[in-house]
Amino acid sequence: MSNAQSLIEQFYQEEQELKAQEATFTPLDLSVSSADMAMINIISKRFNKDKQVLVREALSQALIDMFNALEPVERKMLSKEADEMANSIAQEIAEEQGLDQLEVTGTNWAQQDKQAAKDEKKAEKIAQQEREKLEAEIRAEIEAEQADINRDETAEAANEAEAHTEESHEALSETAGESEPQENSIFGESQEEEKETSSNSIFA
Repeated sequence: MSNAQSLIEQFYQEEQELKAQEATFTPLDLSVSSADMAMINIISKRFNKDKQVLVREALSQALIDMFNALEPVERKMLSKEADEMANSIAQEIAEEQGLDQLEVTGTNWAQQDKQAAKDEKKAEKIAQQEREKLEAEIRAEIEAEQADINRDETAEAANEAEAHTEESHEALSETAGESEPQENSIFGESQEEEKETSSNSIFA
């Protein structure tokens, strides 16, 4: 077989695979707003993408986001129900196409539920770390503020003690100054009394 013949065989195989893949998708009649349709046209034109494929991928991603937003218990229950329904739909399409079996395409919702639970635990762990970090920062700020307050109080107490010491020294100095003249006065009176006594003794 020549290279050209091999290429034709490859084209046939790709065509069959494409038909089989397209057969796994269920048609859906969908009406959208003019604004949404305009954006679909713009994006499909910008990236040279088929509009039906674009809408299908966008819808699939939106459903995953909605599924992840469900409560964990309900999400687990609905994932099982959705997977069972997907298998049933695929079997119906296979019968319509005259095929023995069709592989279910798209999201496996049980696996998506496990991934969502894993992501939630990871997000909770990160949130806990952020809370602990914030609490540590708040404690550090409080301790720093308390240290500043203690330092100010210590400095203020030292200043008050120094001022009190200076006042005490001044008071002692004033007291000493007042006591000295009084002592001189006492000694002066004693000397005068001695002189008077001596004079009286002579004349006597």
